[in-house]
Amino acid sequence: MVMGEAKRREELGLPPRQKIVELNKSDRYLSWLPINKSRIKKYPYMGVATMALGAIIFLVSGGANSIN
Repeated sequence: MVMGEAKRREELGLPPRQKIVELNKSDRYLSWLPINKSRIKKYPYMGVATMALGAIIFLVSGGANSIN
């Protein structure tokens, strides 16, 4: 019979497996900023999307006309 690890551990009387969550403070760019390097690697398009959103807001607000 095929069973998952949780059922196997339950049958053997073992406790559920503990998740290893390691929050490394050195992984953060700034200590107070909740963005870390691993999250940036997970969403590489986020910088481009933020710049595009900023450009759209700049253009809609008439930013190009207000420079002169």
